[in-house]
Amino acid sequence: MKRLLLVAVMLLALAGCGQQQADLDKFQGAQRDVAQKVEDLQSAGENGNPEDICSDILARRVVDQLEAAGTTCNEEMDKAIKDADDFDLEVLSVEVDGDQATAEVRRGDDGPTATFEFAREGGQWRATSLGSSS
Repeated sequence: MKRLLLVAVMLLALAGCGQQQADLDKFQGAQRDVAQKVEDLQSAGENGNPEDICSDILARRVVDQLEAAGTTCNEEMDKAIKDADDFDLEVLSVEVDGDQATAEVRRGDDGPTATFEFAREGGQWRATSLGSSS
């Protein structure tokens, strides 16, 4: 059940995207690296590349959870991309605590915000959760 909830949250994060672009210039260092991952998610969605989301953005444990639930990451992200009507995301803030980080992300000009969670994996930031809405 928890795995299916994770998939649902990730699909909603992609499908509910709004109309702002991440402003990377306001971030430095590790915060900028995390914000860049959100920008990468946006680009992968816009370009219809579920493989990029699965191989470059999501943490390995998230991909493994999807596969353990009886699906593949590429299939689920492809569905999310096809269901989405827009992919623009705006990173409002990033907090880094060691190898963990969170980013507050707004969907659209006045859309809802969500907290995306990241972990450092193999020297790169990877998404462990694409949002609980607030």
